[in-house]
Amino acid sequence: MIGESGSNIGYIVGGLGVVAAVGQMAWQRFFTKEGKGSDLLVQQLTERIAAQESRIISVETGLDQEREARRQAENKVHALELDNLLLRAELRRHGIDVGAALQPDYALRVAPAAQGIG
Repeated sequence: MIGESGSNIGYIVGGLGVVAAVGQMAWQRFFTKEGKGSDLLVQQLTERIAAQESRIISVETGLDQEREARRQAENKVHALELDNLLLRAELRRHGIDVGAALQPDYALRVAPAAQGIG
């Protein structure tokens, strides 16, 4: 009997301790200046993060559009270069030599520093 009442008292003390801890956390969160300031700071930071995320999404969308436009332009340039080569070959076949307006640069471009120059 003595052991049972001692364990009941232990449960009661433990329960009161938990209630006191929860009460203290609630007091610090809702009724102190630090708790209210912390909540306000969390709210402001959440808003700033959401604004940054929307800016990042906007920038990424713009970059995707620019990349697609660049790819399309590169495809057009490549098609025009091929047409130019085919037309020049056909003209040469008929004995007409046409000089290039610009020197075609089909070789890989290498920086002068990589070639050991400069």
